[in-house]
Amino acid sequence: MSVSAIPVSASRTLPTSTCEKLLNLFVSPTDVFDEVIASPPNLANWRIPTLLVCLVTIISLGISPTQSSASIHSLSQTAAISTAQAQALAGAWPLLSASLVSIATFAGTCWSAFVLWLMGRIFLKVRFPYLKALEIVGLTGIISVLGSITTILLIAVCGLAAWLVFSLFVPNMSLTRTFYQILDTLNFFHLWSTTVLAIGLSRLCIVTFKEAAFWVFGYWMVARIVLTILQ
Repeated sequence: MSVSAIPVSASRTLPTSTCEKLLNLFVSPTDVFDEVIASPPNLANWRIPTLLVCLVTIISLGISPTQSSASIHSLSQTAAISTAQAQALAGAWPLLSASLVSIATFAGTCWSAFVLWLMGRIFLKVRFPYLKALEIVGLTGIISVLGSITTILLIAVCGLAAWLVFSLFVPNMSLTRTFYQILDTLNFFHLWSTTVLAIGLSRLCIVTFKEAAFWVFGYWMVARIVLTILQ
């Protein structure tokens, strides 16, 4: 039988703005989530960081457009599309890719919030509003923003089209190699954001971090394995 989560009292006397929450998330995610849970729904808490994720992802695509250009060139060479169509597609690609990134990012945020809500409802037997899960997932997206910015700087300075930490230990391997892809999924920012999501679920359900982390990291591992296999 599901039970409703007990409201958590905000740890701060005065409410903080969304920008302050995003900054505080890096140092004290528990305090940020406690304030979010105890406060009325605020759509800016997930819309602003999700828009930031869209922005940095679009910028990163603009910095390293090699793969998309190669794909268009390959289609033209195989006569799948004409040269004129290839040129038109290349011209429209920035707008098209930006639109796809935006749709995928917002859909991904909503899906992640649904998964978090489902974990609480089914596995932890606790009821809480979906919008609260959406706010927590959205705020956690600022970690992805920091990761993308760091990657952009690495590409600009070192010419490394790879993520941080484990993948940097094997820079000469092909990006298509399964082993490299596995290492790439275990980068610092992925682990950090997953840990913060586990903290958020534990605060939403008023359970220990271990209980929440079991389900969050379990889902994360299964999702990464599936993506690696599909690639």
